[in-house]
Amino acid sequence: MENIIIRQAKEQDFRDIAQLAEKCSPMATERNSIYHIFTHFFQNTVFVAEVEVTRYDNDSQTDSQKGLIGFLLGFKSQRDTEESYIHLLCIDPNYRGRGIALKLIKKFLKVVGNMGTNKILLITKPINKKAIKFYEKLGFQKNVGYETIKVNGIDAVKDYNGKGEHMVVFQKIISKDDFID
Repeated sequence: MENIIIRQAKEQDFRDIAQLAEKCSPMATERNSIYHIFTHFFQNTVFVAEVEVTRYDNDSQTDSQKGLIGFLLGFKSQRDTEESYIHLLCIDPNYRGRGIALKLIKKFLKVVGNMGTNKILLITKPINKKAIKFYEKLGFQKNVGYETIKVNGIDAVKDYNGKGEHMVVFQKIISKDDFID
């Protein structure tokens, strides 16, 4: 039997987050210290999805194991208290399509919404077409206020992260309806 839990990250989760990030191409991966910084200093806006698998033999529990299958690293802006940012969202490829990313985002929206956020920002690479489609489906708007170029048929902000680092810049104005279960 499988049970999926969404919870606030603990500092010691950073190693498991780093391992899982390696499976989330084309998402950017970070140095382990970045994951550690997030789980330590931004813990209230970092969430993980954990699966607990319980095995039974003749109706009695024989084994129970937990494992990290997703994470969202986010933070509240220090510059504008009404903005928050999703830095990375990753779901283990074996668990995609089960609504886990949506649950992580809703948890993030609820927490930062209760902290006074009304705008969520995030970026993704133009090659990450699944992520682009996912964010658009959730009502995120692309490249608001930016001039764009076409990158493989996708509108992206030219040189957003430096020369040749074109990105799709998303934003979403949130309301309580966005994070009600």
